[in-house]
Amino acid sequence: MLHSKSNSAEEPLFINLTPMIDVILTLLIFFMAATKLYDWDEQKLDVQVPIVSSAQPLTDAPDDIKLRVSREGTIAYNEDVIDVAEMKRRLQAARRNYPDQGVMIRADGRVAHQKVAEVMSACHAAGIGRILFSVREVADE
Repeated sequence: MLHSKSNSAEEPLFINLTPMIDVILTLLIFFMAATKLYDWDEQKLDVQVPIVSSAQPLTDAPDDIKLRVSREGTIAYNEDVIDVAEMKRRLQAARRNYPDQGVMIRADGRVAHQKVAEVMSACHAAGIGRILFSVREVADE
């Protein structure tokens, strides 16, 4: 008799998950309906925006301007081939629009250093403070 009692006590117990699933589904439906009640819209609120004399749009910083100096010494501003004076004028306009404008210079490794110095001088004259150089890392062999 003792032997039969120990077998019946070791039978696995099953947990009924149906009530828990019912509660979760009920909460899900409740929260889905509750979010529709709080559908805020600026048009429904009586808000008058303050007026200022000068305002600039709140935007992210623009991408760096890409200046490419070819082996022959030609300068490309983004995709337009220009001379140093035109580059300086465009950089000044870009800096007026965004004071922290940056420049990425990609010069051919065989170009005369004088041409790169002219590009850097024009960037400095335009007030560009952040000048980056594109280089390629030497692979370790």
